[in-house]
Amino acid sequence: MTFYPVRRPRAWGQIIQAAVVVAAVPVVIIPFVNSGVFDLATVGEYLFGPAILTAVWGTLSLATLSTALALVLGTGVALLRISANPVLRAAAGFYVFVFRGTPMLVQLLIWFYAVPRIIGHVGLYIPGIDLVLIEYQPASNFFTPFVAGLFALTLAEAGYMAEVVRSGIQGVDGGQRDAARALGVPSGKIMRQIVLVQAFRIVLPAIANQYILMIKNTSLAYAIGYSEILLSVSRVYYTNFKYLELLLVAAFWYLLLTAVITVGQHFIERRFPPR
Repeated sequence: MTFYPVRRPRAWGQIIQAAVVVAAVPVVIIPFVNSGVFDLATVGEYLFGPAILTAVWGTLSLATLSTALALVLGTGVALLRISANPVLRAAAGFYVFVFRGTPMLVQLLIWFYAVPRIIGHVGLYIPGIDLVLIEYQPASNFFTPFVAGLFALTLAEAGYMAEVVRSGIQGVDGGQRDAARALGVPSGKIMRQIVLVQAFRIVLPAIANQYILMIKNTSLAYAIGYSEILLSVSRVYYTNFKYLELLLVAAFWYLLLTAVITVGQHFIERRFPPR
């Protein structure tokens, strides 16, 4: 028996589209470089400067910690949103309404300026073993720009995460829960080991998108003096008046962080595809 290879038609449409894109890149980049608006030597001078790298770490640490805590808190709120108890459902719905309905910048300012005045003092210890977790102190000392930013971004992001996780839970086939109940599996185990595992696989791209948004939302902490990328470059351009060059440095780092997260997202999606 003779086998003949199957000839696939050339994808001329895709080839032409790719050629147009490749040809368009220098058309955009070359005038940008030759315009003289940007002093590229200044960009290179500050691109990997110590102050900028410290600010990049500040942005990454605040965004990562806020997103991780928001995912945990948002999962709890999502479970309350689908609870059979109407009071818990209403409370979770109110939380999502408030924290999604107000700008993050407003919440940041409230946590930094208003909350310390309302609380007065803070302190946290475990009674019985006298383990001090937070030393008793004025709240204005405790709510540093990082702590205020962490509270504000975590609570605001949890409102979005709750809806993301809830959509994932509702996307899991209900027949699996019915089958598990028929086998006598406890409700808590069904939720933890069957529903949530599949729900997180479903919403993994949405969670990664929220992480990327959080990277950029950390720039709002500029308003309360937190040392992230935008504040760091602004401190430099207020002294040398190289506004465009320093903003280009900030844009470069935001794009690089976004690219790294996107690569990680693709890797995790390939490793844990939706079932």
